[in-house]
Amino acid sequence: MRQTGLTLIELLAGLALIGIVAALAAPAFGALIDSQRRQDTAQQLASGLRLARVEAILRGQPVIMQAQERAWSQGWQVFVDTNRNQFLDADEAVLAERSGHRNVKVVGNGRVSQRIGFDSSGRLLNNTNGTLAVCLKDAPASHYQIAIAVTGRVTLRSSGYTTEPCA
Repeated sequence: MRQTGLTLIELLAGLALIGIVAALAAPAFGALIDSQRRQDTAQQLASGLRLARVEAILRGQPVIMQAQERAWSQGWQVFVDTNRNQFLDADEAVLAERSGHRNVKVVGNGRVSQRIGFDSSGRLLNNTNGTLAVCLKDAPASHYQIAIAVTGRVTLRSSGYTTEPCA
């Protein structure tokens, strides 16, 4: 009776080959994860802004989306601004909250650097538009930008912009 199977040499050669392939694939997999985190953050930001706009229209009151700890990278909160001071007070309920991703940096231009508010008609408060750029913490390139028009329209862009705000 003849037995079939792998010899120890064949098994070790196969394991060595798998190790080499895994070592070559690891950096590409890390880049894929970072790209997915940027995309997820950009989509969550756009969804949060759209939620704030819809809630402002439905409730007939200003709704604010505010960066946590004065940085969008740390996350954000959406709340109804009942006393119209554009800050989250103890008596105001948070409608949505999101924590930031590690290795993702979000940069807002001067007008939207810390908070974005919508009035009861869905327009931006103070008639100021702005852009949020989603970047890697260590790289100056932005692959996603969220543009907020004065009318309140929120647009997620992955190309077509000329400046790099992350630098």
